[in-house]
Amino acid sequence: VQELYTRQRQSLRPWFEFFNTTKFKPPANVQTAMRRFISNIEHFQTNYFFVIVILSIYCVITTPSLLFILIAMAAGCYLVNIKNREKQIVIMGRQIPLTQQYIAVLCLCVPLLIMVGAGSAIFWILGASVFIIALHAIFHQTPNQDAFGLQMEEV
Repeated sequence: VQELYTRQRQSLRPWFEFFNTTKFKPPANVQTAMRRFISNIEHFQTNYFFVIVILSIYCVITTPSLLFILIAMAAGCYLVNIKNREKQIVIMGRQIPLTQQYIAVLCLCVPLLIMVGAGSAIFWILGASVFIIALHAIFHQTPNQDAFGLQMEEV
């Protein structure tokens, strides 16, 4: 996990490079668009991850009921953790493992999440993320291919 974190942290591109408006040009053809898409997805993958995180935070903050349920779920998990530090929970003479207690909290919260529209929020996040990332990846010129505006013909 530490190695993955370090690698992703190193692959984070500067935000001024990500938002450099002079690099946004429409692609000349479909091949150029696909080449840019693939190259930019690799080049800016950590930045795109943060775009998804920011959209997720925006969605949760602007949906108060979803925010309330997520806070309640986190509080439930915290309480379960605190209770298990003091002593194991026993129901009908059987010790309940911590993982099963977390599953119980999740099972209580999932119907509430469905009722407040968490599914639509997830699809909104996915749709908005794909749309924004695809537009950026296609219209942002890649450093190695489009830096001087040269067009290469396929032979």
